[in-house]
Amino acid sequence: MTAFDRRSGVRGLMGLAVIGGLVIAARLLIGRTIGDGGDVVMTFGLPASEILVVRGSAAIAAVLAGAGLGLSGLCFQVLLRNPLASPWVLGVSSGAGFGLMTATWMSLAGGLLGGVGGLLLAFAGMPAAALGALLAIGVVWMLSRRLGTFDPVTLVLCGVITSATFAAGIMLLQHLVPNGVRGDLVSWMMGRIPEVSPWWLLATTGGLVFAGFGFGLRFAAALDAACLTEDEARSVGVPIDRLRHGLLLAGGLLAAASVVLVGPIAFVGLLAPHAARLVVGARHRLLVPGTVLAGAGVLLGADAVRQFIDLGGGRLPVGVVTSLVGGPVFLWLLLRRGSLS
Repeated sequence: MTAFDRRSGVRGLMGLAVIGGLVIAARLLIGRTIGDGGDVVMTFGLPASEILVVRGSAAIAAVLAGAGLGLSGLCFQVLLRNPLASPWVLGVSSGAGFGLMTATWMSLAGGLLGGVGGLLLAFAGMPAAALGALLAIGVVWMLSRRLGTFDPVTLVLCGVITSATFAAGIMLLQHLVPNGVRGDLVSWMMGRIPEVSPWWLLATTGGLVFAGFGFGLRFAAALDAACLTEDEARSVGVPIDRLRHGLLLAGGLLAAASVVLVGPIAFVGLLAPHAARLVVGARHRLLVPGTVLAGAGVLLGADAVRQFIDLGGGRLPVGVVTSLVGGPVFLWLLLRRGSLS
């Protein structure tokens, strides 16, 4: 990387940080209230301290989950040398959701949900989601190996099939739970930014994001080499097998923690690394922090945008907003890659 490229990347990183600060400010200042005629009225300004605390808690959850999904997407893109890879596209988000839903259903079946059982489920949700995420990426990996190719389109198709299978399992479990619980699970499946989150969940997600961030910076040069062919990476001394195991574990855990916190939100893990590459370049020394900032900004921005949208049934779920934007972008990336091949 030349000095000019480095300075340009640093300026891009600073630009992402400024945009992130503006999005945080917007999320804290934008609100909704009920007018005299019963209509929903948008407000903009510093709210009362109690409301500010709630909005701040939601902003922290969005920042942590967005950063985690962004880093998870970057891990999978390097792992598979596929710029179309992401936790959602590869079925990891659906796998994590299936793991969490399975833990919920088992607790309900055993009569454990509520009281001490609910507390046990809360702490069991993270391991269950992590196992589901790792199971999903393992299935995609084995399917692609079985087909004998790591072609990007083949991997995407394997991921879509895996995601659809786990999504069907989630819908089955939703059908089996009581009606009183089903509404909350449907809301979680559509993606929601919690206004009040357990401190241990925020701390766990934040710890994993910090660890993933440190991992990315520590092995930035190895990640650059891993984007080359396998023979080229080995020729420069990169322990490619150990690196892949680390990326697999990191990507799965980051996706699992984010899914437990905000639900299986789509496309953030795909959009954040691409947005960061456009601004800071492809070198991972700057791409890793750029992806963290971009992921946090994308999810927090979607949460801010949805404050303006009310179609009569309340605010749109944040997962709907990310899908409305991410779906066309994903198709554009897929078509653009096909035109270049």
